[in-house]
Amino acid sequence: MLNDETQAFCAEWAAQHGAGARLQVQLLAPDLAVHFAREHLRRLLVNLLDNATRYASAQPGAIQVTTQAIRHGPVLLRVWSDGAPLDPIVQRHLFEPFSSSESRSSGLGLFICRELCERHGAVLSHERTVRERAGQPVEGNAFSIEMRRAPGRFGPSSFGESSFS
Repeated sequence: MLNDETQAFCAEWAAQHGAGARLQVQLLAPDLAVHFAREHLRRLLVNLLDNATRYASAQPGAIQVTTQAIRHGPVLLRVWSDGAPLDPIVQRHLFEPFSSSESRSSGLGLFICRELCERHGAVLSHERTVRERAGQPVEGNAFSIEMRRAPGRFGPSSFGESSFS
């Protein structure tokens, strides 16, 4: 299930990075399987969480991961952080290879995320959004992945398949 995998990957990532209260996870897509390989989902989340960490504040809830099921539509996975707005030039080339606003970055993380999404029929996008943190509205950057639901409640095995449950 998407929620189970997202929870496990986020907990593993948070433990490795000492994220503590900085990372909040809200899972609103119960019992849903999606067309996305387990290890590709892990890579996608790691890349997006690593980027969020680079630009987010140290405040509790500065990084938020959510899942959401759209009725009769796609399943959404979002990684939001309270980082500053992206420079318009950076935003125009966001998902291109070797495009980065930092000299220490390879510029491949978001490109790889986009490629993984396309491989699984998912769509990756970025938008500036407002989220609630500690009861206050806070602007930030959201990376959203629209994924296709797998048939039924349980999808095929994720090992070598394009869906997981």
